[in-house]
Amino acid sequence: MPVPCVLCCVKRFFLFLLIGAAFDLSAQTVGLLSNTAEAFDGYTLVAPTGATRTHLIDNCGQIIQQWDSDFRAGESAYLLEDGSLLRTCRQTSNVFNGGGIGGRIERFSWEGDLMWSVDLANDTLHHHHDMAWLPNGHVVLLAWEYKSPEEAAAAGRLGDGDSPLWPPALLEIAPDGASGGDIVWEWHAWDHLIQDVSPDLPNYGDPADHIQRFDINYAQVSGGGFPGGSNGGDWFHCNAVTYHPGLDQLILNSRNWNEFYILDHNLTTAEAAGPAGDLLYRWGNPQAYGRGTSADRKLFQQHDPHWILDDGPTSAGGDPDIAVLLYNNGNGRPGGNASTVDELTLPWDAATGSYTLPPEGEPFAPAELDWSWPEDLTPDFHSPNISGAQRMPNGNTLICEGNPGHLFEINGTGDVVWEYITAYNQFGAVSQGDNPFGNSTFRAYRYAPDYPGLAGRDLTPGPVVENNPLPFDCSLFPAPVDTTTQDIRTLDGLVQLGPNPASELVRIQADRPVRCDLLDAMGRSLVSGVALADHHELEVGDLPNGLVWIRLTDVHGRPVGTPHRILIAH
Repeated sequence: MPVPCVLCCVKRFFLFLLIGAAFDLSAQTVGLLSNTAEAFDGYTLVAPTGATRTHLIDNCGQIIQQWDSDFRAGESAYLLEDGSLLRTCRQTSNVFNGGGIGGRIERFSWEGDLMWSVDLANDTLHHHHDMAWLPNGHVVLLAWEYKSPEEAAAAGRLGDGDSPLWPPALLEIAPDGASGGDIVWEWHAWDHLIQDVSPDLPNYGDPADHIQRFDINYAQVSGGGFPGGSNGGDWFHCNAVTYHPGLDQLILNSRNWNEFYILDHNLTTAEAAGPAGDLLYRWGNPQAYGRGTSADRKLFQQHDPHWILDDGPTSAGGDPDIAVLLYNNGNGRPGGNASTVDELTLPWDAATGSYTLPPEGEPFAPAELDWSWPEDLTPDFHSPNISGAQRMPNGNTLICEGNPGHLFEINGTGDVVWEYITAYNQFGAVSQGDNPFGNSTFRAYRYAPDYPGLAGRDLTPGPVVENNPLPFDCSLFPAPVDTTTQDIRTLDGLVQLGPNPASELVRIQADRPVRCDLLDAMGRSLVSGVALADHHELEVGDLPNGLVWIRLTDVHGRPVGTPHRILIAH
């Protein structure tokens, strides 16, 4: 569903900047531009690209906490549920030189002490861009894997001459002590190829008949994040990996292929290397698997696809466990370069617990988006690289227009209700009044006041990030304790479940008999096998505060919808 009056909101923002310059108000160049009562009150994690410092700020742009590292930021950073900071770091390489290079992961305590680090930076594997933290305390790293020109040719790759290929690999690391860890699970794109060059080479077949595999001759290699970079072997240029705890699945995103992919994590490494490790789902560019043309493309060098999960509601009132939000950068978009933030519902079959594969010759569904912002494309809203978006519990959307470090939040009608310009770069804090440079921001995340990682912490605001700040005049607007948009949610078209958060009871109403299992964040049973009925009341008053999962199955033991997360808050 399109959002009305969006272009006018974007124009109003830039008009404000022009008017400010005309009246000598241009001294405000970084930091908070506006905070309104409609913004979701919380704490935003900002990790400027290439900087060594990460900030957690409130809605007035005041520092709540900051962490310092000896290493420049790789790209992504996350505040974990124990209050620790997980961040990526840059390590140079003699082999890999692509945009988003990482190579090191660090975890800092809330107080700023380095708790753990691991390096994945050698001549055959090099971490880049992103990572996904798992409930069991492991981390899945996204990495480039080196394949020589000879290996590429032997697998059926044509036309790259002396260029190597860097296909993506995912490696699950179990931390070991204060540094290092063990690789306990692996998935490699190189194990899931198809080629139609020669029946004498491996994996021969028509890509259109093997849509769950990668056509080895699709897409050009690149370097530095853009096509044509020197010694580029970055074939996919993947930039995001995210985890679904209820389904035990991973999303992997490819900028060069203009697609994102869903993989099964509930496999052994040996199984992940075989047919079970083929793609469960892909979307964005049917031409990549021979079932469309460039006119059928939906994504344009996008970033940050992720399941909405419990971040907030979907735009159409559907199930956030099977809805994906992403930043569509818009490079090469018909009509001109312009970004959008897009949302789609995945074709999930609750009866089989799997994604619906398309009929022969057709692309993966859906054909259309559920929601896209802005309704009217404008070159004034365009970040050619990085960027992301996050749905807020109150239904707003936090957007990171990454290249200029422009963070802003829109409400359901598309009005901007909070704005901030990243005020830090690799050289330190930017002075108010100076034109910011080097303040690009890969993503930004806002955490609710009741987020477990903030429990018991001193959240007294400090100064703002920027140097030489203007006179400060900003009010916070704390939200009620229950920040959900509705007490009872309708899920999967047949189940009602709530309230969320819950303190004493969780009520479940279905249009058929279902069995309920209550699981903790690690997948361990808390309440098992509540008898089949179309109405259940689960007592949760004795459970500790935190997230739990409710899994529903029918009379045949088949999943009903996807598992759903409930926050227990007494």
